[in-house]
Amino acid sequence: MLPLVSEPESLSTLQSTPATETDPATDLLADQQRRTVLEYLVEHDRPVSLVELAEYVTLEQRGHPSGALAATGDALLGTRRRVQLSLRHVHLPALAAADAIDFDVDTNTISLREIGAELLIRR
Repeated sequence: MLPLVSEPESLSTLQSTPATETDPATDLLADQQRRTVLEYLVEHDRPVSLVELAEYVTLEQRGHPSGALAATGDALLGTRRRVQLSLRHVHLPALAAADAIDFDVDTNTISLREIGAELLIRR
């Protein structure tokens, strides 16, 4: 038997507890491509081109050694293009917005900022 309720507010749906907010660093590092980008930039203490970065991320996703894209021929060409688009329009802007990298959209070059290196250390 259901209890009688006299207050209409109590008939509304239950209020859910507020979701816990996640740490922005956790959100950034939740994606493998973003982690790979930061790791590559830490290893190469210099600005890198988007093409170079996309090649590296593509090979890392496929488990190929670095510099093996030429050996795989055109098999990864479409994949590299998709990775490059994903980096340029999704992942690099997210990392730049968090001040982890500097991304020059005119020259398509990416460089690591101190915050980006610290993110990898904290994970």
